[in-house]
Amino acid sequence: MFDIGNKIPMLSSIELNAIFLLGLILFVGIMGARSFQKLKLPQVVGYIIVGIILGQSGLNIINKEIIETFVPFNYFALGIIGFTIGGELNTEVFRRYGRQFVIILLAEGLTAFFAVFLLVGILGTFILGNSAYAWALGLLLGAIASATAPAVTANVLWEYKARGPLTTTVLGIVALDDGLALILFALASSIAAVILGANPSLSSAISRAVYEIGMGISVGLIFGLGLIQILRKYAEKDKILVFSLCGILFALGLALIMKIDMLLVAMTMGVILINREPRLSRDVFKLVSGFAMPFYILFFVLVGAKFNVHTTTAKAIALVLIYLLSRTAGKMAGASFGAKIAGASKTVRKYLPYCLLGQAGVAIGLSILAYQHFPGMIGSSIIVVVTLATFVSEISAPLCVRYAVVNAQEAGLNITEDDVLSKTKVGEVMDKNPPRVYENTPIKDILDIFGESSYQTYPVVNRGNTLRGIITIESIRKAFAYSEMGRLIIAHDIMEPAATRRISTDSSLLEAEEIMDKYGVDYLPIVNGKSILEGFMEKRDIHRFVSSRLIKVKEELDSRG
Repeated sequence: MFDIGNKIPMLSSIELNAIFLLGLILFVGIMGARSFQKLKLPQVVGYIIVGIILGQSGLNIINKEIIETFVPFNYFALGIIGFTIGGELNTEVFRRYGRQFVIILLAEGLTAFFAVFLLVGILGTFILGNSAYAWALGLLLGAIASATAPAVTANVLWEYKARGPLTTTVLGIVALDDGLALILFALASSIAAVILGANPSLSSAISRAVYEIGMGISVGLIFGLGLIQILRKYAEKDKILVFSLCGILFALGLALIMKIDMLLVAMTMGVILINREPRLSRDVFKLVSGFAMPFYILFFVLVGAKFNVHTTTAKAIALVLIYLLSRTAGKMAGASFGAKIAGASKTVRKYLPYCLLGQAGVAIGLSILAYQHFPGMIGSSIIVVVTLATFVSEISAPLCVRYAVVNAQEAGLNITEDDVLSKTKVGEVMDKNPPRVYENTPIKDILDIFGESSYQTYPVVNRGNTLRGIITIESIRKAFAYSEMGRLIIAHDIMEPAATRRISTDSSLLEAEEIMDKYGVDYLPIVNGKSILEGFMEKRDIHRFVSSRLIKVKEELDSRG
């Protein structure tokens, strides 16, 4: 006997708790999201509320140590979100909305910056009792305020299957926002250091921002092109998924090593893939998005778990309120003004301001950078203010985005082929009165039926209309091999069995297509529980129906501009 007892690795209590908590987080998170969806609230709100209950402000099941254990999963979730957003930005979008994106980006980003800078500087002087600290704090918070969180915004848009001018504009803005925030923060850091009496180098601050943006795009470009070269060699979906995830993970890991923006790297990869390989990218984004849901849940639950109500003070709450009010006003006014100047549609001008209020990853990252550059009261204040403001915005922003896309009538318009197939019943598409061939029909009459109809395949039934089999062109061909017996051959002699290919009217088109693919056929008889034929369908009927639905949706979107 082999003694393997000492060779089985034992998990430490932290590792065991992390594994158990991972299952708990995913289960409770998805159940919480379902509850909030029943209240017609975005599921991301449910994830965050669950995080609060389980986290440091609630039961403290997810403590600080556990949160740190799951940090790599958070990075991965952000990477997938950035990669998927990049996949929305093809050359057609840039050609049509590029100028509009830039104008709105500058308007909403700069307006938020100046609104926070002025209000925090003025009111902060009274709260902190030090004007230099207040104005320096205002500069840094203003720069951070310009950033918009892509994660929470995009998650709501995908949940509600939004599509249209508003959705396209929102995704374009949040994809470009990081770059503007980095540049503003570099400038604000240098000026704030002057206010506080330091002797900073403006050129080094700007060069750092240029480095982050330039290297982020370069790394994303290299990994995007490399991923394309690999994926061109494979057609299997499992290999496409694995190589895609490997590419994202390698790119994110290198971004961490180089200390550059991970979101920018991932977004660039998505942009390169969608524009260089439009057909291949459809499979990639579909597979990656389907794989990513557990990581999204974990990401947003941990957002709630990080919030610690016990560390807040009266001054911190006052500064948070000033920051939130000034940032919200600046974002909304700037977005509305920018959309008007850019000549955006009325829908975009009206509802875009509600879609740019989220704040998370980039803002937190910049607040940590500010803490490192300005240790002491300034850095500590920024950490507290941005953390609390992020929590509030993560709760409120999804509600605002949902309000915007629903009232803009863009919810439910991002319909894919799979959506049509899964939501359409077989009974809606099938031919309820197909040509029937009876078991005793002679081959001459069968040929007449084939000649009078466009079907390639026909159901064979008895006098009670019970399905007995199928006749195809191949069946006819085989019958003519015995031409000397032609007058004696009837339908029963040449029909093929169809029992394993039956489906009901309540089944979805997706199930019907899966059965066709499984058995390698292009048709399906539709029967009831007693095998009575109720209709018939060929694969080309499904394709025609799906194409007409997608064309109708596209025409509706085009009519909105």
